[in-house]
Amino acid sequence: MSLSGLEQILFDIGCSGKARRNYAEQPEELLSRYALDENERRLIAEEDVAELFRRGLNPMLLMGFYMGLHGPRSMAEYLGKMPTLQSQLEAVQ
Repeated sequence: MSLSGLEQILFDIGCSGKARRNYAEQPEELLSRYALDENERRLIAEEDVAELFRRGLNPMLLMGFYMGLHGPRSMAEYLGKMPTLQSQLEAVQ
């Protein structure tokens, strides 16, 4: 996993209107600019914030990415996709 590549693209999409527009218009072209493997590109394309979180990405970075794509009213949807502390504890038991 190329954590720095994932962090960079999530930051760019979350903070840059230009990156968001590029991603919306030509996602594969934007994804190809970053050091990502095929699985990482798929996780971003599917907006799998839960799996990205499990792989060590910061939840605030993920929130910025998700809300950058879906707007500020998507907070409840984002939170619904994220693992809870309870679900994390259950997974290790």
